[in-house]
Amino acid sequence: MKARMVLAALPLATGLLAWGGQAAAQALTNSPEPNASDPRNWYLLRCATCHGRSGEGTKHDYPQTGPALKGNPFVQNAPASAIVAVIRKGRTGRQRLYHDTYPNMPSFGVEALPHVEDLVAYLKGDLQK
Repeated sequence: MKARMVLAALPLATGLLAWGGQAAAQALTNSPEPNASDPRNWYLLRCATCHGRSGEGTKHDYPQTGPALKGNPFVQNAPASAIVAVIRKGRTGRQRLYHDTYPNMPSFGVEALPHVEDLVAYLKGDLQK
């Protein structure tokens, strides 16, 4: 009797495991890759939620959470130190450059973003391609 119950439950368990595997795989597509020093991974982890996976921003989404970084004149032309300052200190109130409905830019300390210079190089380089 027990063997039949186990065998009867096997397809259900297999289906749940397969579904869980697919859900886990879907969640991982939006997650950084294992190489923690890769600046793209830091972008995906800390920036993509608000600025879009490819830097496209969220102007046409709801809620609008951040401006585009790809093609952004500030990101392209400002010195790296200015971008580091925005990342480290955030941007609120009169410091804001964008008058859309975006929320304030939060600050990211060393604990949250230890490789900020590499991230800025990624923002100014590979993200702009």
